[in-house]
Amino acid sequence: MADGGLLHLWSEWGIQIMVVASFALQVLLLACGGTRRHSSSTVLKIILWLAYLSADSTAIYTLGHLSVASSSREHLLVAFWAPFLLLYLGGPDNITAYALEDNRLWLRHLQTLAVQVLGAAYVVYKFIFSGHSHDDTLLLLAASVSMFAAGLAKYGERVWALKCGNITSITSSFDKLDGNVRFPEPLNQLPRDGGEIGKEEILLGAHSHFDICKGAFTDATMKVHGSSGSNTVPSESMIADLYKLVEMELSLMYDILYTKAAVIHTWYGICIHSISLLGTVAAFLLFQLSIGSNGDGYSRVDVFISYVLLAGALVLEAVSLCKAILSTWTCSFLYRIGLKMLPDAITYLRWRVCWPARRRLWSGSIGQYNLLHMSVGDRNGIVCWLAKKMGLQHWWNKLRFSDTFLGNEICSVEDLKVLVWREMVTRDTGANSRGSAALQRNNCAIYNWSVNDMDLDRSILVWHIVTDLVIRLPRGEEKVNKRLAEVTKVLSNYMMFLLVVKPDMLPGRTRRNLYLNACKELNCHWSDCLKEWSLMEEAESLRQAEADMLACWLLGDLYHRLQKHDPSLEKIDIEGRGEEAPKYAKDVYNAIWIYESLRSNPHDKVTWLEIIFQVWVEMIMYVAEHCSRDSHARQLSYGGEFITIMWLMVPHLNYYSLCSRI
Repeated sequence: MADGGLLHLWSEWGIQIMVVASFALQVLLLACGGTRRHSSSTVLKIILWLAYLSADSTAIYTLGHLSVASSSREHLLVAFWAPFLLLYLGGPDNITAYALEDNRLWLRHLQTLAVQVLGAAYVVYKFIFSGHSHDDTLLLLAASVSMFAAGLAKYGERVWALKCGNITSITSSFDKLDGNVRFPEPLNQLPRDGGEIGKEEILLGAHSHFDICKGAFTDATMKVHGSSGSNTVPSESMIADLYKLVEMELSLMYDILYTKAAVIHTWYGICIHSISLLGTVAAFLLFQLSIGSNGDGYSRVDVFISYVLLAGALVLEAVSLCKAILSTWTCSFLYRIGLKMLPDAITYLRWRVCWPARRRLWSGSIGQYNLLHMSVGDRNGIVCWLAKKMGLQHWWNKLRFSDTFLGNEICSVEDLKVLVWREMVTRDTGANSRGSAALQRNNCAIYNWSVNDMDLDRSILVWHIVTDLVIRLPRGEEKVNKRLAEVTKVLSNYMMFLLVVKPDMLPGRTRRNLYLNACKELNCHWSDCLKEWSLMEEAESLRQAEADMLACWLLGDLYHRLQKHDPSLEKIDIEGRGEEAPKYAKDVYNAIWIYESLRSNPHDKVTWLEIIFQVWVEMIMYVAEHCSRDSHARQLSYGGEFITIMWLMVPHLNYYSLCSRI
């Protein structure tokens, strides 16, 4: 009976349910679509992914269902809903592409547009124009045509936005300038509010600097002219504003790649919005007249749903229009054509109403993954067991042991940015150095093999373990620079996070087995550590000091087993562990050897922290520069990455003549 009831319910009201669901998905996308530019929440990503896919599939399914459904006088209004489905396929302005690959498939969306437009036209013809009295349905037909025009304009706008958001299209449009772009206004010449540059002013400055950002993403060589003033080097006190400028430029690039910003802030975009809004208003009025003259023969539920769809469409269009008018894209356009009072009024209104500039800043979340923490973590739970049985153990470990750094009492994210910036502008390093320049500069060329003669993934793994050992096991009772130690640890864990969780951000090959084998070796030593110290019973209660225990074990029990160490050897002889250590354990022992060598070096610990910090900054800048542009662009839809910000800082610092040696 239950199954029969559900089938009957679906056969009677399935179309109505799907149309309302399609509208609800549009509301959800409009409300949440723009949040992912500054959020890396996994839950949010899943919700948006499901809503994005469901919105298109629901609308297409409903149109297909309408095209084969039988027409009746009572349910004649369902044909009026077909143009709304075109409107929903156009999607909200704040999300056109979920992933970068969607932009490359714009031709497929164009083909879908043609098919769905024909399908909607067929539904209107089948239900309204054919088979019923022409006089009775004239007003409803006119309302459907008005809504059809609005839906067609909206759907076409989405396809055009997908085309404009393709990196190839951005490159082509930038190439037309032949590298000649207007010299942006220096940051320290922007208007100030109470001695500080306001976020709205920085956002407008991001628009004027946006060609630098587009040039970086398209690998264009810029020839700047027409400076409106002297190019003054910003002071260190302004570096926070420069970071904000870069973060907001990346949010503008997000707009181009993943929203309709490339279309709606143009003359034809204004025309599309006008057609869509006027068509919806006309449809509402005509539908009201149609109900007034012939409404008795329609289903009351269908009439109610039609009013909900019309009111919802009007609200969605009004919200989109207001957002477009109040956008800094509009302000920037008005400034470019010589108007100043109107954009100033818009900026003031934005500041009073919703502070949107603040939402364009990077979340400040830096991914963290610590290998020693993972090695000592408890993996005896039921979820871990299930993940292992299903072959998802690696995925579960990434999810469980990944963390984020948002700042703490020792060091804030802003402190980290400043320290990295100082290192960038004061050191003579190049984009091809992965740490060798820092080692050479500090008379430590003996360790160059760990950055020059290894693949990048192995270098990250080795120096990550070295960093953990140096910070966890300080030499003697020397005073440690806690902030520098914290920043160095954060950078080390961040690079390990990229290696494990986001290997596509690293240039060259990244071997998952390299990381897994290191984990296997560390897990083995952790078991030996527990047995040796008789801590099997107490292990569950130990969390804070577990990684320190493993570090002590590695140094106290393993290093003396190294009879010889030669980085060029395929295997390392170890006493007491069979004939040889397996090849996969080599990186762990390389890290131990470097640490023991550092301990015997006359440098004190603070100096070694500085050297290791310099190595990590060089490695991060190397990864940022050699990471593919597509990978940088792809991460903008997941809240952005710290290395993307550092990558874009370089052309800005070059522009301000701060780091011509980078």
